[in-house]
Amino acid sequence: MDTYNIDESGINSLRGYAYQIKVFVLCILSINDDMQVGFEVIDDVSIKKLTPETIDDNEDKFRSSIYSCELVKAIQVKRTSISKDDAKQILFNWILLESSKEQITDYILFTDSSYKNKDIIFKNSVEDLYEEVLNTKRTSKATVAKIKDKFKKNKTEFIRIYKSIKDKYTFVAVDMIDNKIDEKCKLLFRKTGVTTITYYNRISELLKHITFEIMKCVNEKEPYRMKYEELMACSEDICCRITDKFMYPAYSEFKRLNKIDFTDLKIAKSREYKQLLACKMPQKLIEMHLQYRNYYQDVCYKYLELNKTSIIQDIEETTYENFENVKFILQNEGQDTPFNRLKETNKCPNSYANNDQIKYGSGIYLTREEEKERQISWEDDDNAES
Repeated sequence: MDTYNIDESGINSLRGYAYQIKVFVLCILSINDDMQVGFEVIDDVSIKKLTPETIDDNEDKFRSSIYSCELVKAIQVKRTSISKDDAKQILFNWILLESSKEQITDYILFTDSSYKNKDIIFKNSVEDLYEEVLNTKRTSKATVAKIKDKFKKNKTEFIRIYKSIKDKYTFVAVDMIDNKIDEKCKLLFRKTGVTTITYYNRISELLKHITFEIMKCVNEKEPYRMKYEELMACSEDICCRITDKFMYPAYSEFKRLNKIDFTDLKIAKSREYKQLLACKMPQKLIEMHLQYRNYYQDVCYKYLELNKTSIIQDIEETTYENFENVKFILQNEGQDTPFNRLKETNKCPNSYANNDQIKYGSGIYLTREEEKERQISWEDDDNAES
């Protein structure tokens, strides 16, 4: 097993998630049973090759909203410093929204207090802003150009909408959002009833789930909404999968959020990859098996956090014994090929693994170069092509 430094504080495991996602999750954790929260792309912009890591880089293109029978709160998130141009762009987005069929009750600018942002959204007077709109030379796709087209003959309506937004507006600067999420999750994820490691892994799994769903919807150009009932069902599922005794994250979500990059030389030079090549499988199946391997390693790290090393040892010992038995049978039957070794090993049961992906992944993991005691070879090194 690779060296792994356990995070004693627990909450540090939440640091890596996009700020946009954290604000969205904080909103979800604040709703009641008649409410839902939405995440959507503003103004049908095209976002190519969006990844969880680049969501914050496109913060102006997204909006969160809280919905209920009585209200719709529109929330714009800004983690970075807010410039005058940023402030105008946010206000332009809201002007289009306020002039639409949506009945917005609150406009909220949500920012990280560490950037020491000032509330400058309405620094420009309505007269100056309208003049700027009329004089814009931007193309028709720009938000300001759309506003110009909509209000160039109706200044009175523009002023009314500006004032309406101002009346509904709130500036929110939040300090240490991870701590606020922690506070909101205490009951949901039974903080006092499980270990600290288990508790923070449950929060992390919720953040992964939300990220997965948002990425799926954004790339399909659809808004994502989560109801209170869905939050409760999701938290129950997470509590069943992430316990003090065993842990296994949702495989489909892990796979979507952890892509295999074959241009990475570390992957191309790895023994795991070379052993899978020997099985003469298409690249798609090689990618799938490398995903199993990464998923298994992620599970291992979680067990190490819980000091459940015996579970890892039992999974890997069983996988290795299965491989040795399969190799012997195939050699005696004259069917010993790299692919058959992989296929038949995957067929063998492993009661210590909570799902098939963990079982499959342990086999790929044991083909790594660093493995000494239980190293698996789909193709023996003596037979490997140079």
